[in-house]
Amino acid sequence: MTRTYSLSKRLISRITIPLLVAMLLTLVIGSYIAWHETEEVYDAHLAHFAKVLLQLTQHEIKQDEAFDLGIEEIDLQHKYERNIGFRIWVDNALITQSPNTLAFNGFESPPQFSNQQIGEEKWRFFVFLDPANRIKIEVSERYDIRYELNQQIILALVIPNLVFLPLVLLVVWIGTKRSLKPIVKISNDVDSRTTDDLTPIAERRVAAEIAPLVHAIDGLFNRISDSLQREREFTDHAAHELSTPLAAMKTQAQVLLRRAADLPDARDGLENLIASIDRATHMVNQLLALARLQKDSFPLEPTNLSECLYDSIDEIRHKAEQKRITLTTAIADDVFVAGHDLSLMLLFKNLLDNAVKYTPERGEVRIGLSAAGVLEIADSGPGLSAAEKEQVFERFVRVDKTGQTGSGLGLAIARWIATAHLVEIELRDNSPHGLNVVIQWDIATAHMRKPQET
Repeated sequence: MTRTYSLSKRLISRITIPLLVAMLLTLVIGSYIAWHETEEVYDAHLAHFAKVLLQLTQHEIKQDEAFDLGIEEIDLQHKYERNIGFRIWVDNALITQSPNTLAFNGFESPPQFSNQQIGEEKWRFFVFLDPANRIKIEVSERYDIRYELNQQIILALVIPNLVFLPLVLLVVWIGTKRSLKPIVKISNDVDSRTTDDLTPIAERRVAAEIAPLVHAIDGLFNRISDSLQREREFTDHAAHELSTPLAAMKTQAQVLLRRAADLPDARDGLENLIASIDRATHMVNQLLALARLQKDSFPLEPTNLSECLYDSIDEIRHKAEQKRITLTTAIADDVFVAGHDLSLMLLFKNLLDNAVKYTPERGEVRIGLSAAGVLEIADSGPGLSAAEKEQVFERFVRVDKTGQTGSGLGLAIARWIATAHLVEIELRDNSPHGLNVVIQWDIATAHMRKPQET
């Protein structure tokens, strides 16, 4: 069963996602720029602070070599002052410091800018050296100030987006729903039809953007109806007309074969004739099967895909044993899909028959059905080129490299059944050589079964 999606939801998501991405990029870029500028501004502030301290103290220090200010006694009036500190050394002797740097316990930061972890807090340091006067000034600042400012800037970006984005999405959602109503109506009309209802779409008024689609669908319905009718009639009549004389020819050939027991040359010719009749009969049977499938509208009901696959394997097991081909299976139990059991068995039989036919003697055919509904039939035959993979699904087209016989209808029938079940047959290369047929089904429930060789 094909997985559906909501066009309105997809349109809304196509609009919403770029908006969200744009908002996210705005936040990321804005945060980066804000953080970069915050770093620049506060670093400049630290550098300026250090230079001001130098200018305020160097004259007194030059005049008095025993200059010692001790700990700053200024009352801290602003909360942000607790996040800023300084220390001054002369000849490696600490002469003054702010009270909040007492916790540094003799720690000295390297020259210029650096980040340091003091206790549980992160600090930004700037150390200014004046070698001529043997003065070192260290100014420091808690990173909390920078974090807080950056958070405020981000909030200033986020809040407007959070307010206006839902309003924009609501307007988009309402407009999309109203614009898509004609498409929904036409879709319901087509979806409610039976498989044999190919009458034109009855829609008097449609949007200019939808009108070409409606006309194209109506034209397609007409062409499909005519084509299917001609093909069904021809295939059905031809197959019925050929089946009876072929059966009579085979009976007569078998009678002659028994009478020619002592004539080796005649026996060889009659055996070749019987083989040719069998090939023609097989082709007729395939044509009849295809005609019946196309004529009947079989219902898609919950079907045990695993059981259908097991039954199909049993039908080709004797043919595989004759060529001493190993059938390796890894089939999940109770994989249910919406399908038609008889047509699914015909699909599997044709695929398996193809795999066994083109696998050399003592080769291997791997058959797998996963719990996720992935069917794989891999053979160790000659494989197909990219061009041949496109051709093999056409009727009466064969790309045989091994001298095997066939009607060229097996894969065409398989694809028709797969299409009727809303799945696709994918042909892949098998390693190291061969062909791997893959079909992805929609499942209901499954339990994996361990691989076994038969």
